Amino acid sequence: MSSGLQIGIMDLMNHLIGALDAPFAGAVVFGVHFDGHLVVEALLVAVIVFLLFQKSYQPQKRPLTRKEIDQLCDEWVPEPLHPAITKEMEIEPPVLESDAGPRTIVSGKEVINLASANYLGLIGHGKITEACDEALKKYGVGSCGPRGFYGTIDVHLDCEARISKFLGTPDSILYSYGLATTSSVIPAFCKRGDIIIADEGVHWGIQNGLFLSRSIVKLFKHNDMKALENILEEIALEDKRVKKVLNRRFIVVEAIYQRLSGAGYCFSASLPPYLASAAITEIDVLEESHELLVRLQENVTLLWNGLSQVRGLKVMSNALSPLVLLQLENTSGSFKSDSMLLQEIVDCMLDDEALLLTVSKRSLLDNFKLPAGIQLFVSAAHKKSDLLQVIQSVKSVVESVLDRK
Repeated sequence: MSSGLQIGIMDLMNHLIGALDAPFAGAVVFGVHFDGHLVVEALLVAVIVFLLFQKSYQPQKRPLTRKEIDQLCDEWVPEPLHPAITKEMEIEPPVLESDAGPRTIVSGKEVINLASANYLGLIGHGKITEACDEALKKYGVGSCGPRGFYGTIDVHLDCEARISKFLGTPDSILYSYGLATTSSVIPAFCKRGDIIIADEGVHWGIQNGLFLSRSIVKLFKHNDMKALENILEEIALEDKRVKKVLNRRFIVVEAIYQRLSGAGYCFSASLPPYLASAAITEIDVLEESHELLVRLQENVTLLWNGLSQVRGLKVMSNALSPLVLLQLENTSGSFKSDSMLLQEIVDCMLDDEALLLTVSKRSLLDNFKLPAGIQLFVSAAHKKSDLLQVIQSVKSVVESVLDRK
C-alpha cells in the first residue's frame, strides 16, 4: 500500500472519529467516558459478529443435463497410459517353444540358450518336475492369499525350515517375489531419521525400498570401497561432533535380511505352493550333487576367459559371476545408440549362429544409468563344446558387425 493511500485512510478515520466525538463529547455512561472512539469500535465489533454468523455463499446445486454430460464426455481427452510407441518398442523378442534349458527351441530351430537364469541347470530336472506335479495335485496352482491372511500353507513353513538349515541361519522368511522383497524389507527396518549408505548401482527394487523408508540416504560410487570408506569417515566425524547419536545406520548393497513386517509379506499373495516344493527339492538336489557348483564355476571361467579376447567388446562382470556382461569398448555415449548396435549383434547371433543372447534393459524409473551391454547367463548344464562355439561365434559376429560401422 502506498504512503499517500495510507495517509488518506488515516485522515478519513480522524474525520470520522472527530465527527462522532462532537455529539458524544462529555457523555458518561455507567461512569465510563463515552466518545467517538468507542462508537467506531462498537460498530466494528457488530459488523464482525454479523459476518461471522452469516451463512457462506453456496451456488445453487443442480444435476447436469444429458446434453451437458455428453458435451463433457466429447471434450474429455484421457492421458495415455504409456508413452508414444517408438520403432524401438515394436521389436518382438524371441519366443521360446520349449523349456528354458541349456538348449531351447526358437522359431522351430534349436539354439544354445544363454538368456535364461538357469545357473545350476535344474530346469527340467526329473525330481523337481515330479515334486511340482504332486504339489499341484494337492494344493492347486495358487495360495489365494497373503501369508497373514490364510495364505500360509504347510509347504511354505517346510521350505523356510529347509532354507534356514541349508544356510545355517536361525530362521528364514519366504517372499513370493524378489522385487517385492527388497522394496518392502528395507522400509520395515529403516525409518525416518536413520542413515542408509547404499551402492549407487543397486537394483531398482532396492532403490524403491530406499525411497519408501524415508531415511537419509547417502550413495557411494558403484563397487568403490574407497568411496564407501570416505562416507563412513564423514559420519564418524559427525558423530564425534554431536556426541549423542540418535539414529541407526545401515549399509545396503545387493543383499539384506528379511523381516515379517515387510509390505510384500503382509499384503502380497504368498508363493505358489508348487514353487515352494520345487525349492525344497532343488536344495536336496544341490546337497546331493556338489559337482553342480564346480561345473558351473568351470563354465564361467571358460566363457569369461574366452570372451575377454573379443575385439570391440570388454567383459565388465566379475570373473566368478555366472552372469557375464559385455559392453562396447568404444561407446557412443548414448544408451539408445549403444543398445541398438548391441541388439543388431544379438539378432545376428540368433539368425546366423543359433545363439540366444539378450541385451540389458533399463527401467525409466532407475536412478542409476548403467550402460548398455550383452548379457550371457552361464549354466552348469552347458556343455564345454557349446561354450567354445559361443566364444568363436561372438568373436566372428562382433567383428563383422563393427567392421560395417
